[in-house]
Amino acid sequence: MNDRVTPRGPAPGSYYQKELASDSRPVPPALKDVSPVNMPFDEIPVAHYISREHYDREVEMLWKKTWQWACREEQIPHVGDTHVYEISRMSILIVRTTPDTIKAYHNVCLHRGRRLRDYGGNTEELRCSYHGFCWNLDGTFKSMPSPWDLPHIDCDHFDLPQVKVESWGGFVFINMDENAAPLAQTLGVIPEHFECWKLEDRCMIANVSKVMRCNWKVAQEGFQDSWHVGATHPQATASFGVITGQYDIFGPVSRTLTAQMAESLPFLGRRPSEQEKYDAMSMQYLTEAEPRKVPEGMRARTFAADEARRMLAPVVGQDVANSYSDAELVDSIWYTVFPNMALWGGAGAKMQYRWRPYEDRHDMCVMDIVVIAPFSGERPAAVPNHFLRVDQPWTDAPELGGLGRFEDQDAFNLEAVQVGLNATVRKTVYLAKYQESRIRHFHHMASQLTGDTSGAVKDE
Repeated sequence: MNDRVTPRGPAPGSYYQKELASDSRPVPPALKDVSPVNMPFDEIPVAHYISREHYDREVEMLWKKTWQWACREEQIPHVGDTHVYEISRMSILIVRTTPDTIKAYHNVCLHRGRRLRDYGGNTEELRCSYHGFCWNLDGTFKSMPSPWDLPHIDCDHFDLPQVKVESWGGFVFINMDENAAPLAQTLGVIPEHFECWKLEDRCMIANVSKVMRCNWKVAQEGFQDSWHVGATHPQATASFGVITGQYDIFGPVSRTLTAQMAESLPFLGRRPSEQEKYDAMSMQYLTEAEPRKVPEGMRARTFAADEARRMLAPVVGQDVANSYSDAELVDSIWYTVFPNMALWGGAGAKMQYRWRPYEDRHDMCVMDIVVIAPFSGERPAAVPNHFLRVDQPWTDAPELGGLGRFEDQDAFNLEAVQVGLNATVRKTVYLAKYQESRIRHFHHMASQLTGDTSGAVKDE
C-alpha cells in the first residue's frame, strides 16, 4: 500500500470540515462556519515594523482608540483590589469599587504627575506616595496635604479622569477613547461562538509574561498561521495539520481552526501511525514521561479526546465532559480580538495570548500567556504574574509545561525576523493569500486607524 500523501492546496476549510464530519460527538455550529475573505493587502511595508514614526502613530491612533484586555476579573475579586495595566507610555489603573463595579482611571496623580500606583493590590484609597494627594476608590477627590497652599485647585472638580471599562468572559477590557463604541462591536461573533465554553467560569492556572526583542506585530503574527509549524516546530508535524488549517474572518474577528491527529497530514508527506500522531501531540502539550499507548484499531484523535473527557469529568461532571466533541477537546481553535489578543476556544485548560510594546520601545514587546481552566468548588485565587526577562527562556516557567519549548522555538525565529527587517533592502514583506489571510486582515484593520497604507499592494 502506498502511504504517501500528495501535498496540494486545500479548498478553504475543506480538510478541517472533513475532520469534523467524522467527530464522535455533535460539533458546535460555530466550528462548522467557513468564512474565508480575500483581504486587500499582498505586501506590508517594512517600516510598519521598524519605524519609530509608525509606532508613534500607532500609540496615538491605535492604542488610545481600541478595546484591550487589561486583566481577568478574578485578579481583582474584592472591593479595593487594583491592577495596573501598562501599554506603551500609558498606564491604566483598574479598581473594583463595589462588589459588582469595576472602574478604570489614568494611573496618574493630578498634582505633579507621578504614577498613582506602581503595582496592584488591595487598598482603601488611591493615595499618591509622592505628596499624599488622595482619591476615593470611585475616583472622587478625597484629600490633599496643605490645602491652604493650593486654593487654586477646585476640589469639587478634581476627580481622576476615567477610562472606559467593560467585561466579557471574565476578561476586563479598557478603552482610552471616551467616544469609543461599545466593546460588543470589537468582539463581534466572539460571545456567540464562545457561548458553549463559558470562559467566565474558568480560573487562571498560569500567568507568564516575557520580554522579546521584536516589534509587537512581529510577535503577534507568529501565532496567526499554522503554516509556520512545519519549519519552526518540526517535532509536531506528525500530529498537527500544518497546511490544512481553516482560516476565517468574521467582520472584526479572525480565526484559525487546525485539527490535531487528523486523518490527512499532507505536509508530512506520509501517513504516520496513530501512535506517532498521539506521541507528537503529547510532545506539544503534555508532560508524560512515556505517552500512553493508543489501543489497537482506535484513532489517536478519538483516544486523546476520551482521555480529555476522563480528566475533565471530576471537574465539570461526567455528562458535561461527555457532551464535548473531539474537536473541542484536542484541536487548536484560536481567534484574534483586535488589536492584540489571541482568544483560544474549546473545552478544558486553554491559553490566552496578548502582545504589547515593551515600555515605550517600537523594537521590543511583551508577550503574555494566561492559561485558564475549569474548576470545581470555590474559585481559586488568581496566580501571580511570572515575568521573564529578555534573556530568560519560556522554559523558565515550568507552569507552562511542554508549551515552553514551543514558545522558545517561536521566540528564536521572531527575534531573528526583527533583525532581518532592520537589515533588508526591500521595502515590503510578502503575505500568502490564504494561510496568512489573518495577518492581512489585521493590517487592513490597523490601517483604518493609523491611515498608513503606504507600500501596500492591492488585489486586482
